Amino acid sequence: MRYVCVGLALTILAGCGGGVLSPGAPVSGLAVGNTTLQAARGDLLYVAGGCGGTCVLSYPAGKVVGSLPVAGVGLCSDKRGNIFLATSTASGNAVVYEYAHGGTSPKATLSLPGLLAEGCSVDPVTGNLAVTYLCEDCDYGPVAIFKGARGSPMSYEQAGIFSTYCGYDNKGNLFVDGSGTTGFALLELPAGGNILSPISLTQSITTAGQVQWDGTYLAIEDLSHPVVYRFAISGSTATLKGTTKLAGAGSARGQSWIQGAKIVVPYGASDSGPSAVGFWKFPAGGAPTKIVKKHLGSGFLAGATVSVTR
Repeated sequence: MRYVCVGLALTILAGCGGGVLSPGAPVSGLAVGNTTLQAARGDLLYVAGGCGGTCVLSYPAGKVVGSLPVAGVGLCSDKRGNIFLATSTASGNAVVYEYAHGGTSPKATLSLPGLLAEGCSVDPVTGNLAVTYLCEDCDYGPVAIFKGARGSPMSYEQAGIFSTYCGYDNKGNLFVDGSGTTGFALLELPAGGNILSPISLTQSITTAGQVQWDGTYLAIEDLSHPVVYRFAISGSTATLKGTTKLAGAGSARGQSWIQGAKIVVPYGASDSGPSAVGFWKFPAGGAPTKIVKKHLGSGFLAGATVSVTR
């Protein structure tokens, strides 16, 4: 399953205009020479895999206002509105591109010792950036930590676990999900620690999806089912506290993003992959309150994040 997913991720990148686009290249819908989007003063929704790279939409209106020339596999944002796109270069090197809110050229490029960067999260306490990635010479799937989101990373791994997504809580503890020989796995790297430790769950999860702190609980998306589970973490145990069911979310989904009382999810049919973006109430779930399909292009929508202005 791990290699099928990685192959799919590489196919996503290859399908966005014949390969991974070069950072800073002109994109249809953006003025030549303009370094910021016209709607940069408002909150923005970034959707990786759309618009020939990454779609940029006004939020919460959902109107496409531009695009970035890089197709990310996963993406995240920090409290300053910076956007991080986890992906791979055309030569097959794992990288994360950082964009300022509304910026059209990367302000930083962070390299990883691997083939493909997948999921990311920014520590709200320290500003450290965590990135899961695939490594050709690694026994398992590591997670890398960039101190202050700069420089070279320190990598951590747990024997037998291929990491997929990661998320910090409000205290700087990092949680990483993925798969192992026994199925779904959840790990924790405590704030200031250097060892990934397993966390047992009271709820079965089929396919590891987005991991994100929702302000109260740790939310984990199950990519095999239209559902997000919310857990309280105590020691080495995650106890189920709530379930958000995403009615109408189709049979294929990308990385979700929780923004306040909303959750944004790329979704679609399994034969074509995620091709629309839905907005649901969170944690209530139910039917979507908004669906965006137009002007997203024909790419595989891999994930979403919201950049909030302060």
